[in-house]
Amino acid sequence: MDLFFGIGNIIVGLIMTLIGFKIYNPHKGNGESEESNEQWFNKYGKLLKFGGLVVLIIGIFKVIDNL
Repeated sequence: MDLFFGIGNIIVGLIMTLIGFKIYNPHKGNGESEESNEQWFNKYGKLLKFGGLVVLIIGIFKVIDNL
């Protein structure tokens, strides 16, 4: 069961990190202005970068621990 949560952490951490570094943009194409997207990234970008990396590393350690 811990292996399942580890893989889930890896997936969530990877998605958070990709959004934080603007590699994947979930706001693209939904009709919002570019200014509101930049405001959103300015507000949550650092949290997504740092939090995504932390969740990703924790997930990697959980998977390695269960192998």
